[in-house]
Amino acid sequence: MSLTSPQLFSEIAVPGGRMSLGYALSLAEGIPEDRWAEIAIEGATHPAFIYGHLAIYPNRILAGFMGREDLVMPCPFDESNLEAGNDCTSDASCYPAKSVVMPYFKSAYETVLEAIPELSAERIEAENPVEGFRDKLPLAGAAIAFMVNNHIMMHMGQVSHWRRAIGLGALSSG
Repeated sequence: MSLTSPQLFSEIAVPGGRMSLGYALSLAEGIPEDRWAEIAIEGATHPAFIYGHLAIYPNRILAGFMGREDLVMPCPFDESNLEAGNDCTSDASCYPAKSVVMPYFKSAYETVLEAIPELSAERIEAENPVEGFRDKLPLAGAAIAFMVNNHIMMHMGQVSHWRRAIGLGALSSG
């Protein structure tokens, strides 16, 4: 017997995911292309790394957690410098341009969010297939919810701080 209502899961995960995606897009909007890979504080990351890093995960969510390999989109840039744990460098040539990352980032997360309502209870309740992540988020549904909400927002805190450090300031609330 299922413990999960796919409709309830969708109603919880998708609005937060849309909010996270919207915030991420708003933070990126005012960043000039020529400052995209600027290091504001030694040891910190910049938007080129952060958004590129986040953009590589929707395909992993679709294929790995959701079983929707049919929705995986070809990534338009080299992912090798964007993996978790990689050092962020000020060499802009190591990262895809904002004009390449942002349309893909938006489309990829929208694809994930549109597919969540189609998930079965069995898929949501399935064991998280990522071994090193399973101890924290044992179910695929928990991992999906984390990746479309918390993971994005963790990194948006970095972008928000970066914006202030280079003088772009906070987003306007008006």
